[in-house]
Amino acid sequence: MSKRLLPAYPLFVNDPFLSIWSNADNLNEKNTIFWNGTDRFAFGFVYADGKSYSFLGDVANTEKLSQMSVDVTAFSTKYTFDCDLFDMEASFVSPLLITDLHLLSRPTCYFTYKIICKKPIRTLKVILSLHENNCYYNSKDDYCIGGCFDMEKYQTAFFGLNRQQPMSHSADSTAADWGYTYIAAEQAYFMPESCWYKLVKYGNAEYVHDEKQPKYVVGIDTYCDVEGVIQGKMVVAFDDLCSIFYFGEWLKGYYFKDGKTIFDAISESYLGFEQTVEKLRIFEKDLSHKLADYDEDYRLICYASYRQSIASHKLVQNSKGQLLFLSKECHSNGCIATVDITYPSMPLYLLYNPSLVLGMLAPIFDFAKMPIWKYPFAPHDAGAYPYCLGQVYGLTWKPEITDRFTANSLQRNRWNGIIVSHPMIYQYPSNANVYCYEGQMPYEESSNMLIASYAVIRCGGNDQLIKQNYPLLKVWFEYLEGSELIPEKQLCTDDFVEKLDKNVGLSIKVMVAAGCFEKIALHFDDDENAKRANELLMEYKKQFAQHFGDCKHLPLTYDSPKNMYSLKYNMVYDKLFGLGIFDEDLRVSEIECYLAKNTHFGVPLDTRSDLTKTDWIMHVCALTDDKAKQRALYKGIVNFMQQTKDRVPFSDLYHVDTALYKEFQNRPVQGGVFVLLLKDALLNN
Repeated sequence: MSKRLLPAYPLFVNDPFLSIWSNADNLNEKNTIFWNGTDRFAFGFVYADGKSYSFLGDVANTEKLSQMSVDVTAFSTKYTFDCDLFDMEASFVSPLLITDLHLLSRPTCYFTYKIICKKPIRTLKVILSLHENNCYYNSKDDYCIGGCFDMEKYQTAFFGLNRQQPMSHSADSTAADWGYTYIAAEQAYFMPESCWYKLVKYGNAEYVHDEKQPKYVVGIDTYCDVEGVIQGKMVVAFDDLCSIFYFGEWLKGYYFKDGKTIFDAISESYLGFEQTVEKLRIFEKDLSHKLADYDEDYRLICYASYRQSIASHKLVQNSKGQLLFLSKECHSNGCIATVDITYPSMPLYLLYNPSLVLGMLAPIFDFAKMPIWKYPFAPHDAGAYPYCLGQVYGLTWKPEITDRFTANSLQRNRWNGIIVSHPMIYQYPSNANVYCYEGQMPYEESSNMLIASYAVIRCGGNDQLIKQNYPLLKVWFEYLEGSELIPEKQLCTDDFVEKLDKNVGLSIKVMVAAGCFEKIALHFDDDENAKRANELLMEYKKQFAQHFGDCKHLPLTYDSPKNMYSLKYNMVYDKLFGLGIFDEDLRVSEIECYLAKNTHFGVPLDTRSDLTKTDWIMHVCALTDDKAKQRALYKGIVNFMQQTKDRVPFSDLYHVDTALYKEFQNRPVQGGVFVLLLKDALLNN
């Protein structure tokens, strides 16, 4: 058995709906899953001289190849196998090239293979297949249709439900039950289960019409009189038909914006394989160079995060030509374009392509200017994936606080498993009372938007969207200016135990936000507001020093005992941007506090529980330049990935006592682990 690297391995991962994973140590030990753990079966086997050898999924009536190793890079998960007849390398590649929007948005993945024969083989077939449960969520309410096409130098097979209802729900932990899935190979088949069983047993492919049996799409590459080494590739693709609803617009994925079709995507992928691989190789060489000063643990954390973070977004472009890079708040609330998802995830995107951060901010700017949003602070989200239809967090839905005007129109239960959608909140008249203040995050999200906006400018992004929305940023700054440094009791992104009053971490974020707004104002030659921001920051620094000047480390709240702590990850952009708000001695004392609280699986978020967050551990690592201290803090993340009993895509929220995860999986926030590389890029530039 090969050494375990991750709790779950990405195989065919492209966006929130094309997402197939293996949560087994051996690839042929268990069947594959969707990111949320439900069935998404992919099967792979080699038929050689009358016998089938399985390498992917639990394929009955086959000899399981012996897995020798597994390796993970930014774009690929690679396995090696052996048997008496041959050795095999099988790789699963998601070409999510962050610097190439066309390639990043192309809805295709690769399966590649290399077979090294140990003796001559008369007939050899490499076979990849997908079960029809890739076409729906949990259960099907109609039969599955499909077929094949003979293309240039390859064939492609497809399937999907007969009943197509694109964009038919916006629930959280669900898959699309619309769209069509494709396999491209030298030969491709759509076949019923009885034919698939015959293929496994005898290696012969055929199609027999039978509406009642489960269906498969299958790719087959055939070789005769084989000696030495053979290698090849297949393509898996998903056409969602419509990707995003954006405040009245129905948008296809960015790849399709100029009229291309799924067949263009498959042909580009299949026929342009070598060119794609070369682009990926160049990127990975650069990433490896960036990681040269770090250990294998940090390298693994970055590799585990890269595909997951990107593939929990969808890239589209609206009719104004605005790029939109829309996150799905996977396994949390299902929100789209969530601000406190953008803030932790943005280091990866700031490092490589700040235009994607602009694509995260745009929906919030757009919604905040609509009449229904009456608050002077930033919204939490822009809707529920895949619908940008107005903030769905903090809606007035509890029976005791609703009336005949809201009735039950806003009631949604994300825990009961029932597929739901949401009303068109963005269209509501301005006098509609749809939000409760207690469900908002005023300090958190306003500060996040100010910090992220300056981050784009600081990292060389186009400033036009920020300039267009500067009046809105000014409103959010003025809200913070008119509030107190010490926050009233309100929600923040880390309220996993209870809502905090007088949260020191929020104060820090507000101070960093004021420093960022000062920089934004200076960038746009607004000296008056830059001066206001500076004066506010100076006053807040004075107050902060008066409260904590004699503390060994910062407490959890302003009125908590001094021995209580929390991870002060919000200090990170002060250091990265050189704002000069907090001195080095304070950062040193904070790091020493975290090291003293560190455990085998990491340092807890705060004194109240044993929960921790991977993104925040990495953010506090960036507070120190000491590589040994960084390693000591993020080592717990690697221990968690390799020892947790919960075999789910890389969770960012787990218990350090047990290494069991709490709710979150496959989340975009894991882009935040690239903060150390972002720090290197900013401080060396």
